[in-house]
Amino acid sequence: MNDVSSANEFPRPEIRRAADVVTQALLDGIRAGVVEIGTRLPRDTDLGNRFGVSRLVVREALDRLRRAGVLEIRKGPGGGAFVRSLSIPTELLTERTALALEEIRELLEARRALEWTGALLAVRHADDDDLATLERLVDQLDASQDDPLEFIELDVQFHLRLAASSGNAYLRRWLAEVFRSLAAARSGYPVGFGDMATAIGYQGDTLAALRARDLGRLSRSLDVHLGGLEEHFLGRRIVGLALEEG
Repeated sequence: MNDVSSANEFPRPEIRRAADVVTQALLDGIRAGVVEIGTRLPRDTDLGNRFGVSRLVVREALDRLRRAGVLEIRKGPGGGAFVRSLSIPTELLTERTALALEEIRELLEARRALEWTGALLAVRHADDDDLATLERLVDQLDASQDDPLEFIELDVQFHLRLAASSGNAYLRRWLAEVFRSLAAARSGYPVGFGDMATAIGYQGDTLAALRARDLGRLSRSLDVHLGGLEEHFLGRRIVGLALEEG
C-alpha cells in the first residue's frame, strides 16, 4: 500500500463565514446584471430565505457593501438597500492581492474555454431580451470611460450576460468565479481611454455577430478581445481554444 507523501496533495477546502458567502452572492448578482444602479434589492427576509441564512447575516453583508460604497441604505417608507455603484473594491471580490504568472495563465485558459462554450450556446439560445441587455451594456460602457473601475465592472457584466444568454447557469457561475479570481490582477489591467474605446468596439462587434447568429464572426471578435489581455499578461495569445467557423 502506498502512502500519500504530503497533506498538500489534498485540495484545500474553502471555509468561509456565512456573511462572506452572502456578500459574494450579492456581488455576483450585481456583476451579472441582476440589478442595476438605483435598483432596490429584495427585503432582507426574502434574501435570507433565498440564501438559507438569518436576517442578521444578510444585514451584516448589506452593511459591508454599504461601507464599501456599493449599496446605499435608505430609511423610512420606500427605503431599503439600493445599488449605488458598480465600482467594487478588489478586496470584496478576492482575498488575494496578487497572482503568480502561472495562475494568471490558468485563469485566462479557463476564461477562454468557458467563453468559447458560452458563445457557441448563445448563438443558439440568446433571445431578444438578452440582445437588448447586451446593447444597453455597450451604451453604458461608452458612458463610463471616465471611471475605469466601473468600466471594468461593466465589461465583466457584458461577458457574464453573454454567458447567461447561453441558457447554462453553470457556465455563468464558473465564469463569475474566474472573474473574481482575476480581480487580484486588476492593478495590472491595461485600462486607459484608448483601451476603453477599443474594448467598446470589440463588444459592439460581438453583439453584432450574436444578432446575426454568425458563429465565425463571434469567434473572431472574442479571440481578438481575449487575446489582447492574454498578450498583456502572458506575452502571447492562448491558442487551440478558438471557435471554428461552421
